[in-house]
Amino acid sequence: MKTREQPSHRIEFLDVLRGVALFGILVVNVFSFGADIPAWSSGADQIAWHLKHFFFETKFWALFSLLFGMGFYLQTQAAGFRVVRLLRRMAALMLFGCLHALFFEGDILMLYAELGIILLLIYRFSNRALIALAVLLCLSFPAGHLWGGDRDDDWPVEDPTAALDWLAEERLESPLVEADLSGVMKYHAQFIPERFWVDWQYPDSGFLVLAYFIFGFVFMRSGWHRMQSLSTTLLLRSVVLLWVFGAALMLLERYFNAALGYSVFDRSQESNSVIALGDVTYLIATGALTSAWFLTVWLWVKVDIWPALRRRCANLGTISLSVYLSQTAIMMGVFHGYGLGAAFQWGPARVVVLACVVFLCQIFAAEWWCRRFSVGPIEWVWRCLTDWRWYPFATSRRKYTGG
Repeated sequence: MKTREQPSHRIEFLDVLRGVALFGILVVNVFSFGADIPAWSSGADQIAWHLKHFFFETKFWALFSLLFGMGFYLQTQAAGFRVVRLLRRMAALMLFGCLHALFFEGDILMLYAELGIILLLIYRFSNRALIALAVLLCLSFPAGHLWGGDRDDDWPVEDPTAALDWLAEERLESPLVEADLSGVMKYHAQFIPERFWVDWQYPDSGFLVLAYFIFGFVFMRSGWHRMQSLSTTLLLRSVVLLWVFGAALMLLERYFNAALGYSVFDRSQESNSVIALGDVTYLIATGALTSAWFLTVWLWVKVDIWPALRRRCANLGTISLSVYLSQTAIMMGVFHGYGLGAAFQWGPARVVVLACVVFLCQIFAAEWWCRRFSVGPIEWVWRCLTDWRWYPFATSRRKYTGG
């Protein structure tokens, strides 16, 4: 399959992978409203939290970042590619991100726009140079944790009493519980613009996002054709090996946490050597499980099973920006004080159920939309801003036969 794609042509695998990634992003994001602390100790909550931590946390921003890098390569190979057009595309993405970040602290669009500019500056480097840079960027997480000191949290994450006290305080004092929308926007405005360099101590830092941009770009430039020639048997073996290897490393990271006081996101209570070992373990586990998700979707598309579900995931991927932003709108209505006010009220099990219900609804909504339109509403605005011209939305309407 040629990678110089025409604007009207889409690669099914990329759309399906975006659809799957949107689910993982949603699962992680719903924990941002008070469900990601040890105050929730029931069996169901513990299972939900560990499933999220093992298989979703950091793995899906990495997957989405791979997709960004792959899409960036396709943009540079498209007929009529111009740097100024890509700059306008990043500027429009930054605008969406700034508006989105007024309502949700976990916005990724600003980060992607900023790092997209950096990728534009380096994308002509050789594959060897890009991979070396990406590896160094990945190592910035364990190195930053050692050189920059431990986390600056003011309470031990594993202390249940402190966690319960914190949860009670947030239920009373957090801006998210306010019924005033302007208060929520004022609170979130302090995080605009994204400062991608300040969190280099963490496994989801901007440096690692850029690293996965590069991995995706290089894969699309050099590995895409090779992947298509792999046999189903080899793919299946690779998938199984990656899942087992990644899960084993995550079990080891959990052992470091339980037995040695190591914590990947919060303050650790052990020596620098244990912290470094835990960080490297988590870093490799993230790479293995991200690859496992990637190859699992590739295998799914290759063997052509469950085509109806695959088509629906591809619909989500086709309008991924609209779907991503609609997820935030739904979370605002559920968690914020001017909505249902569920922030800091729901534990891991309930928010995971919410994520599954929301995603299921989005599957059907995306199918309805994609039967009628070729682009999503936000994608249409993005295209207008990128090309700096008005495209009548009616031109995106599909010929609908009711099938």
